[in-house]
Amino acid sequence: MTQLALNLRLKDGSSFDNFHPARNREAIERLRAAAAAGERAFYLWGVSGSGKTHLLQAACRQAQEQGRAVAYIPLAQAAEFTTAILDDVDTAQLVCLDDVDRIAGNGAWETALFALCERLRAAGGLLVAAGAANPRHLGLAMPELATRLGWGPVYQLHPLSDADKLMAVRLRARNRGLEMAEDVARFILNRCPRDMNSLFDLLDRIDRAALASQRRVTIPFVRGLDGVRVTPVRGRLAEE
Repeated sequence: MTQLALNLRLKDGSSFDNFHPARNREAIERLRAAAAAGERAFYLWGVSGSGKTHLLQAACRQAQEQGRAVAYIPLAQAAEFTTAILDDVDTAQLVCLDDVDRIAGNGAWETALFALCERLRAAGGLLVAAGAANPRHLGLAMPELATRLGWGPVYQLHPLSDADKLMAVRLRARNRGLEMAEDVARFILNRCPRDMNSLFDLLDRIDRAALASQRRVTIPFVRGLDGVRVTPVRGRLAEE
């Protein structure tokens, strides 16, 4: 067993080396160490786009590369399956639960997650969970579950500043073998939605288009892509 849960494939870009840490360096270093060995529980929280999913999948990737069994479960999709998906995941050495807030108040799911926490603790596995808020403020009906989720280190992920987003986009491009000058990255941030999911989706499109056309990534090239918004967004970065 190398990966469980809906046969989901980890996103290609989900690695620790492909994540610009900014103010989140301590959280990333602690998670990286926990995923290697040591902690029994770890919890990340933050707003949408702060990197929770990326880091959970990065932890899975690192554990897989070390030959350990992992399970990544996206609870945002909990309505698409049943709690039975949790029945055997405690056989994995690392279990990552994403979007825990999405099952808050659901008695069946909370009971199943609590039981999973207990089984993982007994088996010596690592549980890494993420949600929109601190475990105590998720709105869970079971205070015992909030306690279990907060057993280990709890870190808030801070959103990236515009300057950090600029660096993150260029880092992701560089790690894909895509040369992106600063003026191109600045053009993208000034004219497209600045949430990281949108930015990285656009980067995927740019990468595919550049590969297909064998062209350099320039401002005219990006401007010519179908669907790219060219109207400056509010809070425009200064262009040098």
